[in-house]
Amino acid sequence: MDKVNRRELNKRFKKVYQMLVERGEIIKNNRQKSKSTFAQNIGTKGHIIDLYLQDKREITYEQVKNLCKHYGINESFMFQGIGLPFGKIRIPDPEERLAMALGINFSPNILFTNVEAFASNTIGVDLLEENQRFTIPGLSGDLIAFNINGDSMAPTILSGDMVICTPLEAKEEMIDNEIYAVVSNHSVWVKRAQKCYNRHHEWTHLKLISDNYEEFDPFLIEINEVRRLLKVTKRLTGMS
Repeated sequence: MDKVNRRELNKRFKKVYQMLVERGEIIKNNRQKSKSTFAQNIGTKGHIIDLYLQDKREITYEQVKNLCKHYGINESFMFQGIGLPFGKIRIPDPEERLAMALGINFSPNILFTNVEAFASNTIGVDLLEENQRFTIPGLSGDLIAFNINGDSMAPTILSGDMVICTPLEAKEEMIDNEIYAVVSNHSVWVKRAQKCYNRHHEWTHLKLISDNYEEFDPFLIEINEVRRLLKVTKRLTGMS
């Protein structure tokens, strides 16, 4: 291994990295496929990847082995420059070629889960259990979609609608009176949310409010019970 030219090795790494980006294996602002996740998979950190790409440092042999293992890269290509980076050349289909020509990211970025979030009830939840993905023009980032069953948010969201949500990085990003999917340890609610504070101005509860308020009363949950908040950013109707 000591006979491998590290500079040439790094040059091939840069080529493979760009190919992985084009294939949708590395996606900006996507938690599962971000540069940081890629870096972890090969045994380093995101800012080190930037140094490799800028020729300020050179990738290590062990990291190249991890790269080949995790992403199906040909070791002969990486270490000896023999053959192709992948086992065969993948020819994009016509839709992908058009998207690439227009500069559009064709990679599916919306995770659809078969877990139905009941707008009027609570459900057991594992939002990332399924890996079915799709894309919608104009919607970018790491998104989650699921179907609604219930009428507590009528007429804003109807039973049978699909909602597409953006996970918040931190609970503090929440804006009062917007619609969120509120995920606790055992349940999910799709409601308008308001922050509630105690006399010491500490945020202690969320008030969850139904748009169909004549039939469904608001209620409180402790903020410590909230695992995740996902902002409902789009509603697709007629999905039932």
